[in-house]
Amino acid sequence: MATPRPASLAALTAVLTGLCAWASPALATTPHARHAARCSRTGRLHGKAGSFRAGHAPVSSKRRRPSCRHKPVRHKPVPPKAPVNSSALSGYGACDNTTLRPTVRNLEVIRTATICLVNRERIAHGETPLRDNSKLGAAAQGHTESMAWSNYFEHLGPGGQTPLDRMRAAGYIYSSNLGYEVGENIAWGTGSLGTPSAIVAAWMASSGHRANILDAHYRDTAVGVSPHPPKSLAHDQLGGIYTQDFGVITG
Repeated sequence: MATPRPASLAALTAVLTGLCAWASPALATTPHARHAARCSRTGRLHGKAGSFRAGHAPVSSKRRRPSCRHKPVRHKPVPPKAPVNSSALSGYGACDNTTLRPTVRNLEVIRTATICLVNRERIAHGETPLRDNSKLGAAAQGHTESMAWSNYFEHLGPGGQTPLDRMRAAGYIYSSNLGYEVGENIAWGTGSLGTPSAIVAAWMASSGHRANILDAHYRDTAVGVSPHPPKSLAHDQLGGIYTQDFGVITG
């Protein structure tokens, strides 16, 4: 029986990628709480993605504001901006190695390709490109390796660590007096679905992940990648698992 052809990229990614998304208000009156993340699962999927967002207003020296509490809520759609002249994209340069599959020897190349694709999406939608940040890189790579070797796929680590916890531990959020906005996208895929081009295409086809990629406030980013998707999900197939962290320090 012939396989039906998807009508669009969005239709294709809906078949191949399970999606979940979270956001949180910038401030709340209760102490920081653990962020509970759940995604739908099905054995037929060969890829999966999830996103996380959080923010905190700067704390003045005279009066401490409460920390944020993360609640799973729907992302607001990113409003379209005026198209960017093609010369802006051509000036940024082409993205190389976007169809490579991750291996233990090419992870830096994969990271560079993924960030390049994300920045091209930002430029195409009228946003400034993001800067690669080594501290976010430590947080993103650590979480990617944790998911790969501990066989799970969540924003929460095995000990309940949130993306905020990891960014604080890595030194990106280095003071409780800082204001910040941060986000995180995660995804895994087997075979050709584990390449940078497939991962970024799936993120852009989902409102939550797209909101992180196109957020006008973010200035910094980093990508962590491993060629070992969680065994229980990928059924020992080779591919890639990705974490992309986003942030801006406002205080």
